[in-house]
Amino acid sequence: MIDYRKLQSRLLIAIFPLLVLIASQAVGAAPSLKTFSDDIVLEQQSELMWLVKRSARLKIPEDVNEYLAGLNQGEYSDWRLPTKQELYTIFSLFDLKQNGDVKLRLEGYYWLADEKGQPYVGAWEIGDQCGPSRTFYKGKAGYIRAVRPSTNL
Repeated sequence: MIDYRKLQSRLLIAIFPLLVLIASQAVGAAPSLKTFSDDIVLEQQSELMWLVKRSARLKIPEDVNEYLAGLNQGEYSDWRLPTKQELYTIFSLFDLKQNGDVKLRLEGYYWLADEKGQPYVGAWEIGDQCGPSRTFYKGKAGYIRAVRPSTNL
């Protein structure tokens, strides 16, 4: 039996770089990332704020929860793990040179939130095909690059 949700998700992931490329050409290739502060960058299309600094490499969900709890004691209280698609979007912006003057260390595995908000580890590795393409791999330990909505300023 065909799982149409998985099929739809895979199709979206496969065509997303092309859609980003087309959209960037239509608007003159303006950068989608901009510096918000020394510690935060803003992804303008999704209006998500990303921490510039990533965590140390963490191995267990309890450490992930503790790290996020510490972040949420600061200026903002709604930092969370990105979804698989949100992380892919950030990678795509760098692949398509839509990062402007923003520099982030992206390589490696990251903690992500699944559809139920449960943490897991994965990485978007660069493919060997022509043009920007990435393949997702699950892992056992990774970094946190926390994200939050900028609409809650």
